[in-house]
Amino acid sequence: MMNRREALQTLGLTTVATAGLAARAKAATEKKSFASGQPIRVALIGVKGLGGKAHLPSVVGNKDCRVAAICDVDKNVCSAMVKKATDLYAKKGVAASIRASHDYRDIMADNSIDAVVIATPDHWHVSLAKAAVLAGKDVYVEKPLSFYVTEGRELVDMAKERDVIIQVGSQHRTMARIFLAQAVMEAGLLGEVKEGDVVINTRSGENRTWEPQPVPPELDYDMYVGPAPWTDYHPDRVHYNFRFVPDFSGGEIANWGAHFLDSFVQIMGLDGVGPVSVEGAGKRHPAGSMHYSFYDIDVKYKYANGVKMNFMSKGSGKPAGITLYGSKAKLFVNRSEFKIDNPDLMRQLPKEKAEGLRKTKGSHMENWLACVRSRRKQDIHAPVEIGHASAILCHLANIALEIGRPLE
Repeated sequence: MMNRREALQTLGLTTVATAGLAARAKAATEKKSFASGQPIRVALIGVKGLGGKAHLPSVVGNKDCRVAAICDVDKNVCSAMVKKATDLYAKKGVAASIRASHDYRDIMADNSIDAVVIATPDHWHVSLAKAAVLAGKDVYVEKPLSFYVTEGRELVDMAKERDVIIQVGSQHRTMARIFLAQAVMEAGLLGEVKEGDVVINTRSGENRTWEPQPVPPELDYDMYVGPAPWTDYHPDRVHYNFRFVPDFSGGEIANWGAHFLDSFVQIMGLDGVGPVSVEGAGKRHPAGSMHYSFYDIDVKYKYANGVKMNFMSKGSGKPAGITLYGSKAKLFVNRSEFKIDNPDLMRQLPKEKAEGLRKTKGSHMENWLACVRSRRKQDIHAPVEIGHASAILCHLANIALEIGRPLE
């Protein structure tokens, strides 16, 4: 028997396939191009949090594209973000015409939209990205890419067959400090590195019990739940608080872990290589609590080459970020700091080495938009394969903690 997740995914993809998109879907397997000066028409899906605060102004501020539509299951949020985008364009002297939508299928059926930015809760990421790929649209999808392992592989395989540009929102892959740490490692300045720490800030959420509440009229809660198992509504379990609800998210492990675990892999040159064992311990609130994701964690990954990655919450007493323990030097890096305990070694690093790792200029969003226009998949900093691999590391941690035994 088909479960609710499968039924909704089938409905969504069937709707896309039958909404007059046969030509568009066929075009997804062929080369796209944009005429000189032709703006890339972008739709934003999910704009309550990062989508409205960061991605919307980034897209508005990019001369290469235009916001064509905004989609959110909360009508109040959607109308507020349409107004925000319209006002931002007005300040630039641009008269914008932005369509509001509350159903992603309207976006996928619109052949005038070239690309989508997906910043919904985690459990919708792959379903929406798949629908966009089938509709021939390029995709920027927030991290973690997937909600469970197999759906990420399905998207990777689907994208291989089509001319679509997919960027996963792992923006550390475009950060100068991470490029610098990668360059230092590649140059051998740290010596042999067999162990490193990945420390993240975590929040526990609330441990009080809860009762279902009436769904507000502006929210399409059935669509919000979408492919996830059904759970009743409470205002403290939706919008940003989805992060602490396992039905919608992998918790802080999948939130901050998707960034810093991915950066460890990038710096260490382990792209395409998975660990051979994962084990650990973690704490979470009692079952039935408002929020139930793991928040106090200590997880250890081992790789076939002997490298050990220790993944823990900041409660360990160590600073949030990545620490590599080399035979010649120790390196620490996060979003705002870069430290090496033997600074003299940095004189051996060619000045252009770190910048040479960057494929295009600008931010992570600008990297995606540049590749949408150039059609150069090889220039994407966080392609779908990378996003899939970093999400797997998060899922493995959650699985190991959930079942309470090592994974081999």
